[in-house]
Amino acid sequence: MIVYNNVKMWTVHTKESEYNQKTGKHKKLKTPVVTEKVHISEDYAYDLGELYELLKFATEREPYNEINVSLTVRTEY
Repeated sequence: MIVYNNVKMWTVHTKESEYNQKTGKHKKLKTPVVTEKVHISEDYAYDLGELYELLKFATEREPYNEINVSLTVRTEY
């Protein structure tokens, strides 16, 4: 049996420009603003079905963004 430990899923958003109401134009920021939104943090999945449910949950929360996944895999005896 394969067990999935330390499952973490997150999305990274980078904001490079900002809309200015007065001028009606987008203004480029000096330094990009990077925000990280964590969907699942250090969870445990006993089998592939549970891992699939976690992936489905994360993609339903952020359907149009790329989701990063990190996990540790080991065999259970």
